[in-house]
Amino acid sequence: MKNLLLIILLFIVGCKSEVEVDLSKIGLLENTHNILKKMNISNIQIQDGYWEVVEKNDKFDLELHNNGNISTIYNLNSIKDRKKFYFDDISINKNLGGKIIENKNTIAFVDVNFDDVETFNILRKLKNNLGDPDQILKQKIFYKTNDSQIKTILKVFDDKEYNLKNDEFEDKYLFYPLHYIWNVNGYIYKYTIQIKEISFNNNLIIISNKAFNEKLIFGYHNPKEDIILKKYYNDKF
Repeated sequence: MKNLLLIILLFIVGCKSEVEVDLSKIGLLENTHNILKKMNISNIQIQDGYWEVVEKNDKFDLELHNNGNISTIYNLNSIKDRKKFYFDDISINKNLGGKIIENKNTIAFVDVNFDDVETFNILRKLKNNLGDPDQILKQKIFYKTNDSQIKTILKVFDDKEYNLKNDEFEDKYLFYPLHYIWNVNGYIYKYTIQIKEISFNNNLIIISNKAFNEKLIFGYHNPKEDIILKKYYNDKF
């Protein structure tokens, strides 16, 4: 009986010692570098410097400029790694990859997905945590009354969130929210909702204003020209 109790106690302690990170509170994390290090993520890369678009022989290329500013890239390639991250009380999708980047003891970048069924729960939590979006960018889809995608959009979105417009050829299109963007507490949040045939999937990007303006994140390395986020570029950051 004592041996059984000891095994149960060790199991409970082992479970409690598992390090997890709530991505809804990344701005409040302390000792971020040590926390991420203790998580034993299986695929880690080190980046020294920032990205710069340079012109060479009438062509543009992307170069990493080493300046001693070290970023640690945690690639969430395994289910074991992904199980350690969640947003509020919702776990990230365990079947899709993700990425966390730490710079100067803070989380500078997040790229994760959630299960399809959680798409609008995450949106609700983002609105509760961050307030009204700073931007809502819409997607255009050809409007056909019996189209399954159209029916799905009309079912899940409030009629104030989408609109119908005719183009110059009198073809009708439906515009529905694709990107929700917040700029809050030193971070830019971009939540993307993409329609499938009769459901939605999602993607959450979180990037610190510092990392964005200092060109630390590949894929967001040209903030001045970023199609979606360029309004948050500040060359005096």
